[in-house]
Amino acid sequence: MKVEFYYDSTVPPGSAFPCDNAKAVELIGQLAAKGVNAKATDLKGAQVPFMTYNSAVTGPKAQVRAVFGAKGALQEDFGKNVPALLLFEKDEDRYPNEAFPRSDKELMKTLGCEDALQTLLSKV
Repeated sequence: MKVEFYYDSTVPPGSAFPCDNAKAVELIGQLAAKGVNAKATDLKGAQVPFMTYNSAVTGPKAQVRAVFGAKGALQEDFGKNVPALLLFEKDEDRYPNEAFPRSDKELMKTLGCEDALQTLLSKV
């Protein structure tokens, strides 16, 4: 399993998809301490590489990436005013199998990066 969190310390998360970046980075550290290949990337004003954004938009099924792509956050938003969490089934996978934040129709709410990290941490 591989976990990647993208955020920008120079841009506060937008109100549509709030995230406590410091808490998310702390949770990434806890996952890494448990042996998970987990990293947090501070973009520090830079644009996320297109291949990273493209993998989040085209990799997972539409229902688990609805925040990104044509329905919502554009590449300019990815990791900036919309902090992004990508979960890969295997370390060598090119495309994530889940992307957060995302809408969950069953729970009828938006699952944020922190929620996903807390859930993942409870499973490892």
